Amino acid sequence: MRGFDFAAPTTIQGALKAAKGKKSKFIAGGTNFLPDLRHAHDGLPQLVIDLSRVDALRGISQAKGEIRLGALTTLTDLLENKIIVREAPILPAMAAKFAGPIIRNRATVAGNLIDGGPAADVVPPLLALKAAVRLAGPAGKRALPLDKFFTGYRKTALRPGEIITEVAFPAPGKNDKWGYYKLARRNAMAITVVGAAVVLKMKGSVCQEAGISLGSVNPAPIRCYEAEKALEGRTVDLAAAQRAADACREAAAPIDDIRASAEYRKLMCEVLPRRLICQALNIPLDQG
Repeated sequence: MRGFDFAAPTTIQGALKAAKGKKSKFIAGGTNFLPDLRHAHDGLPQLVIDLSRVDALRGISQAKGEIRLGALTTLTDLLENKIIVREAPILPAMAAKFAGPIIRNRATVAGNLIDGGPAADVVPPLLALKAAVRLAGPAGKRALPLDKFFTGYRKTALRPGEIITEVAFPAPGKNDKWGYYKLARRNAMAITVVGAAVVLKMKGSVCQEAGISLGSVNPAPIRCYEAEKALEGRTVDLAAAQRAADACREAAAPIDDIRASAEYRKLMCEVLPRRLICQALNIPLDQG
């Protein structure tokens, strides 16, 4: 393996300037760095840019009705930050199942998004929260809904020289209900077989707004729009939960691999969302 140059800027502009005109790779926690290099099909970068010293990319805040996660927010931050634990407990629930403590201390929210893999655990809860990514690059700043960020298997809408600066989502309301489940073959250091996330904005028994997502069953994690429509504006009972679950199953296009068959994954795309919706709203699964 040939060498490459290395830079560790301290500002966003410094990072963008360093990348200009070079085949570069940004890293944050760096947990996927060596595997990515080993499997790089387009050759090695000329320059690796470490963003870990850019303080402007750190921090979790709540303002103007939204919660903002700096790009360098780690999975441990999601587990421990008081704002997240109080306002968006679906994220600590996800983080608790992410890899192990050592990786959680290094892996970042932005890094997991940019990885673009179908089993990226951070993505389904953020999709259900209807998050957006905020980007900075040579052409300036822009924002993109997270469900428009993924364009295919390990492909994103990130342009050359761009970085994620933060991820933001509407602050959940006090009556919002949620559920998250990571189906895997062990409890730690496991790649997801099927991931499911549900966020429901309720007024009494009526769902005003729904966010439902799946991971590890398509080329990239997805929002299940038809499942959301099956609940929104309706009283949610077991029949409504089943209609949403059926829509999730229809949205999934899983594959066979060493962890599970496509048939099993397809079934779980129905079972898990139905279970999460019913558990979130205290609907008995067995009404016979």
